[in-house]
Amino acid sequence: MAQLDAEQQLTLFRAYTKWMALLLSVLILVPTLLGFALKPAGLYLGIQYNFDDHLVYAGWMRQAMEGRFLFENRFTTDPQPGLTLHLYFLVLGWIAKVVGIPVAMHAARVGFTYLSVILLGRLLEAVSNDNFQRKIALALAIFGGGLGFAVWHNFGVAIVKPVGGPLAGWMLSRLPTDVWQPEGYFFYSALTNSLFMVSLCLILGTFLNVLQAKSSKAAILRGALCFGVLMNIHSYDVLLVSLVMLGVPVALFKSETLSKQWVLRALMIALGALPFALWFVYVLKNDPVFQARAATLTYSPNFRQLIFGFIPLIFFGFFALGKANKNQQAGLVALALLIVGLFTYSANPEFLKDGYFLTPVTFGICFVGILAIIFLQRQNQAAFAIILCWALVGLIAPYFPALFQRKLTMMLGIPWGILAGMGIANLIAQRERGQRNLLSSLVILICSATGIQWVQREITLARNNVSNTTVHAVTQPPEVAKMIEVLAPLGRDAIIASLPGSPAPAMDEAGNGIVDIYNTPAIPDLNPVLVGLAGSKAYAGHWSETPAYGERRNKLVEAVRSSSPATALKALGITHYVHFKPISSIAAPQGETLVDGETFALIKL
Repeated sequence: MAQLDAEQQLTLFRAYTKWMALLLSVLILVPTLLGFALKPAGLYLGIQYNFDDHLVYAGWMRQAMEGRFLFENRFTTDPQPGLTLHLYFLVLGWIAKVVGIPVAMHAARVGFTYLSVILLGRLLEAVSNDNFQRKIALALAIFGGGLGFAVWHNFGVAIVKPVGGPLAGWMLSRLPTDVWQPEGYFFYSALTNSLFMVSLCLILGTFLNVLQAKSSKAAILRGALCFGVLMNIHSYDVLLVSLVMLGVPVALFKSETLSKQWVLRALMIALGALPFALWFVYVLKNDPVFQARAATLTYSPNFRQLIFGFIPLIFFGFFALGKANKNQQAGLVALALLIVGLFTYSANPEFLKDGYFLTPVTFGICFVGILAIIFLQRQNQAAFAIILCWALVGLIAPYFPALFQRKLTMMLGIPWGILAGMGIANLIAQRERGQRNLLSSLVILICSATGIQWVQREITLARNNVSNTTVHAVTQPPEVAKMIEVLAPLGRDAIIASLPGSPAPAMDEAGNGIVDIYNTPAIPDLNPVLVGLAGSKAYAGHWSETPAYGERRNKLVEAVRSSSPATALKALGITHYVHFKPISSIAAPQGETLVDGETFALIKL
């Protein structure tokens, strides 16, 4: 068979990339479409995972539909200036005004998933000129995960089922991140969250334009726009990208690829984030509600959860890293020792509770260590240097000592998936073609096994009518749609409250709880639903969006259970109460009943 030239290989790979993009776009819609087919009568949005977070997004979209340009936080009644600018949900809200919020959200998720695959393919074209490497790398970057399938749970972050054997002990009885943290992985994000996918497009767009800036001034403006919008819609990623890009000159040290002109152009791209960063600082200083939201504790998981969430990719990725000289070999040994050291260190009882794993000093030491490893792994190729730095810096970035640190795991599966694909190709390159295809398919299947479980969970949650939060139903009773119709014209003037959600653990015939199975919540939490879809304000709407949420929950429950609930609720500023009728011990507060359904009643106080 005649050898294909570079242009023919590129044409074939681009066709393969488009095929993968189309396949993935269809695949991520399957659970959503099945959910619509399985759903009971009522209001279904097609969202199962982190249901309440999506209602936050819907709340911003709702304000855009009302004609607002700057958003306020309607999950609280605290006074605020309403200065939040979020370009993504602003535009999505304009679209939703025509097609509705659910259609806009899912269309965006599919559209940006397709675009992400195309952009990832473009990056791989710059990383490798071998189609076999490219194809395996693309597949693993998209579908690759860790060992979560071996200890799979549908709920929570702890191993509570008798699964995994000795592996569960090595994991400290904690689920690896590929079970519960979608933002670290391409496929899980595409399955659950459009915000992560548009952010990925901007990350890839930034990297691609940095590469193109070496020979093109036009890439400066494109890259600056990508980086600027990224700062606006998912600011955590700007820090991650910045840490990665700090490593690139180290990886290319004394290489002909690295030039003063290119570095200056890359810095000009970085300046694209400045206007939105300044606005962020302004809002942070002037909006106390935004300050409280920004201070929400989101500690990173234990290092072992992180490593086991990526370990197959990391293992095969080692075979893609340089071994051409003693420096590169020393770099591999140093990387292995760093991982083993942090792995051992993470078992310290001090780190088995929430808190920072690394202090500013120890993080600084680890970051310098990573830069030293990057230096030892020096490259001549810029695109591979970006992947190398993304993979290595990404191992410690989630332990940057700041409250939002968990967010810095963003898409770590992509660079390690690329390295794993290249490593596998290197290992089996000399084998016969049929063997190569069989072995590569087997490895891809093993590394993608957790993704199958994610699809299964989406379908199970839709069938059982419960979000992974355990306190939100994914399908709301029919009367909720009527409540939205009544409340929507009132918008922010309606201050709503409903009992906080209460989970419903499954029970066996003897009345004992069945681990990791939850039914439709005993009390579904409607607070975020009415904020997101009706544009109302909530007294206690969301665990991270409502300042002092726990305290407000308690006050709300006390008011509902008081001898005069209407008076107590009105004293909290609440104008509309959603009464949960199945609890006979709680009387409905006095007021005008606007909607009276089988499960809920909307009462104007």
